Amino acid sequence: MMAHAAHNHAASTDLQYDSDPGKMAHRAPGDSPGDSHAPYLDHATLNEDYEGKPTEEESKTLRRVPASVPVIAYLICAVEFCERASYYGVQPLMSNFVNRPLPEGGDGWGAPPSGTQQTAGALGLGTTIANAIGQSFSLLVYALPLVFGYLADAKTGRFKMICWGVGIFGVAHVLMVVAGAKNLLANGTAKAPYFISVYILAVGAGMFKPNVSPLLLDQMTTTVPTVVTTSKGERVIQDPESSTERVMLWFYLLINIGGFMNVATAYIEKYIGWWLAFLIPLILYLPLPVLLWWLRKRLILHQPGGSDLPNVVRVLGICLRRGGISKLGRHGFWELAKPSNMLAAGLTPDIRWNDQFVDDVRRTFQATGIFCFFPIQYLNDNGIGSAASFLSTMLTTNGVPNDVIGNFNTLSIIVMAPVLNYGLYPFLRDAKIHYGPVARMTTGLAMSTLGGVGYTVLNYYAYKQSPCGDYGSSDCTIGEGVAPISIWWMAIPYAIGGISELFINVPAYGIAYSRAPVNMRGLVSAINLFTTAVAYAIGLACSSVITDPYLTWDFGGPAIAGGILTIIFWFTFRHIDQEEFALTQNPDYELQLKGTSAPVVGKSPLNESTSRAAPTADNEEMMISQKQ
Repeated sequence: MMAHAAHNHAASTDLQYDSDPGKMAHRAPGDSPGDSHAPYLDHATLNEDYEGKPTEEESKTLRRVPASVPVIAYLICAVEFCERASYYGVQPLMSNFVNRPLPEGGDGWGAPPSGTQQTAGALGLGTTIANAIGQSFSLLVYALPLVFGYLADAKTGRFKMICWGVGIFGVAHVLMVVAGAKNLLANGTAKAPYFISVYILAVGAGMFKPNVSPLLLDQMTTTVPTVVTTSKGERVIQDPESSTERVMLWFYLLINIGGFMNVATAYIEKYIGWWLAFLIPLILYLPLPVLLWWLRKRLILHQPGGSDLPNVVRVLGICLRRGGISKLGRHGFWELAKPSNMLAAGLTPDIRWNDQFVDDVRRTFQATGIFCFFPIQYLNDNGIGSAASFLSTMLTTNGVPNDVIGNFNTLSIIVMAPVLNYGLYPFLRDAKIHYGPVARMTTGLAMSTLGGVGYTVLNYYAYKQSPCGDYGSSDCTIGEGVAPISIWWMAIPYAIGGISELFINVPAYGIAYSRAPVNMRGLVSAINLFTTAVAYAIGLACSSVITDPYLTWDFGGPAIAGGILTIIFWFTFRHIDQEEFALTQNPDYELQLKGTSAPVVGKSPLNESTSRAAPTADNEEMMISQKQ
C-alpha cells in the first residue's frame, strides 16, 4: 500500500492531454485533476527504475507477499457470485429436462413419484439430442466471448458489455420459468420457450464472462514488485503475481459458491418440479442489476481505445516477412518487429508501436499456446460431452438426485481454495519456493488425468454390473434399472477434477490479463475461455458416440491423451516459471499521434480511465483509501 502511494509521486509532473490530441499539457502533482474520479498514472510502470524496486539480492532473499485487495474487488466477486449462482442453478438441469420424459405417476411438474429410482424429466428427447443441446449451449457460452471480448476492448468498454449481458440474462431466466409451466409440460409445448431461453442465456453469458475478470484485475494497483516494510518491521516484496493469485482465488471461490446452488435446484427438480427449479435462479439473478448500478461510479473503468489486434497482426506480419516461416517460434523471431531492431537495420517503416508492445505480443502468443492444452483438462474434469451425467443414471441413488453428485466438483473447490490461498501458497512463499504458474498448471493437468481414470473405472464396473449391461444408461427398466454401485463413488473423480481447476484456471486468469496488450485484455481473456468451447465442440462432434455402449472409452480416451499432454506441456512451457511476473502497463505504445511528432508518454483520449476510486475522504464509508 505504501508503494502505491510512492508511485503516484515518482515523477515531478504528470503528462496529460487536452482536447487536442496533438498537444500535451503539464500538471503539477498538487493540482486538482478537476474530477474526484480522474484517471491516474502509475509512473513505476513507465520507467525501468522506480522507488521501491527490489535489487537482485533482495529479489533472491526477501519474502514475497500479496498486496491488500481493495474492497471494490471483493464486490466484483459478489457480482460474479450472483451471475454464476443464477447460471449454474439452471445449466446442469438441461440434461434431465431434455433427455428424460415426464415421469409417469409424477405430479405433472416434472418430479418423479417419491420412493422410486426414477429421474426428473420433461421433454423425453433422448441422450443424443440432450447431449447436442447441452454441448451447443456451452459451445456458444465459451465461443461468443471472442466476439464480445473484442467489442468490449474496441467499442463499448468492459462495464457496459457486462451490463448488457446481465439484461439479456434476465430475459432468459423469465422464459425458462415459463417453460416449467405444468400445462406446457403436459402438452409438449415447453420446447419453444425452453430452447429460446437456453440460447438467449448463452448470449448473455458470452457478454459477461470475458469482461468480468479483466474488470476485477483493473482494480488492482500493484503492478510491479516493490520493497515495503511491514508493521512488524520486516522488509518484504509486494508481488503482483501473489496479489493477482490471491484475488483470483477469491474470484474463483465465489464462482463455485454460486455454482453450488445447483444442489438446491437439483433437489427441487426431483422433489417439487421444474417451475421452482427455474424460479430460484431468477430470484438469485435479481440483485445483479442493483449491484452493478451501485458500483458504476466506484470502479476504475478503462475506456475502449480500439483493439490492439490490428497492430498484433502487423507485428506478426513483419516478423514473418523478415524472418520467414522457418523462424517462427525460434529465438529472436519477435525481435524483428521491434522499432529499435528495424532502425538499427536501416529500415524506416510506418511503425505504430514500441519495443515493449512487441514483447507483449510475444507473451500473448505464448499465453495462447498455454491455453491450447486446456481442453483436455476440461474433458477429464467433467467427462466428454454429457458422459458423466449418463454414467450417473446407471448408479444407485437411493433418493439422491443424479444431478447433485456433480457438485462435488464445486464443493472441492470451495474447500480447497482457502487452503491454497492461506495455507499452501503462503507456506511456499515463506519457504522461498517459487511454485510458478506453469508448475501449478502441470499439477492441474496431472490431477484431471487421474480424475479421467476414475470415471473410466467406474463406467467399466457400471456396465459390468448393470442389469442392462453395456446399455445401462439407455433408460434401463430391468429390475431396479441401475447397477449396485453407489452414485457417491462419482464424488472422487468429480472432486479431483475440481481441485485441478484451481491449479489451472486461476493462473490462467492472471496469464490472460498480465500477458495481453492493454487494449486486448478482453479478447485474450476470451481466448482463454474459448479453449473450453473447443472441449464442448469435441463433445458436440462426438454426440453420436456419447451413448451406450461406448461410454467407457469416452472416459478412457481423454485420460490417455491427458497423461501424454501433461508431459508435453511441462517440457514446452517450464521456462516461463523462470520469468519475473509483470502486469503489462503499456497503454501508449504508439510512437506518434496523427498530425504531430510529439512522443506519446502519458494518458491519451484513447485509453484514459474513468471512475477512479475517489480520495480517502470520499471513500471512508466504503473503507477504501487512496493507498488501497
